[in-house]
Amino acid sequence: MLLRINVWISFNGLQDSAFKGVEFPYVAKCPSNGRKSEFGSILDIYDEIIRIYEEADDKGFNVGKSVYDLSFYFADHALLADNNMQNRIKEFQFCKTFSCPPYPSLNETPADIIDDFFIIEEEYNHCIKKQQEEKKDA
Repeated sequence: MLLRINVWISFNGLQDSAFKGVEFPYVAKCPSNGRKSEFGSILDIYDEIIRIYEEADDKGFNVGKSVYDLSFYFADHALLADNNMQNRIKEFQFCKTFSCPPYPSLNETPADIIDDFFIIEEEYNHCIKKQQEEKKDA
């Protein structure tokens, strides 16, 4: 789930939100329930992301885009941009750009990397689609 939002952050760059640089604890309105809640740590942000993810998934929305868009209402994206995930996205981009696999063979490629690459590809395609729709509407 956090990989999905990291793809959107990678694609769009680190964007400012109303919560840029805010220190814990702070109060924000939760998109999942419309109520104000105290965010005492990053774990509270993750809990809200899980709720948004589950609701978007239940309603058939793109979960990555939903989490990304709604996270501006309660989180600083600098807290969500995970270095390991950003590096995985770069690995994916390198492999795709240069048409090379991440490992010598499919059998040698760890399952988590295969799963991550599928998620990155899916979300990246959603990012491109959204960008094309915005250009079309402009």
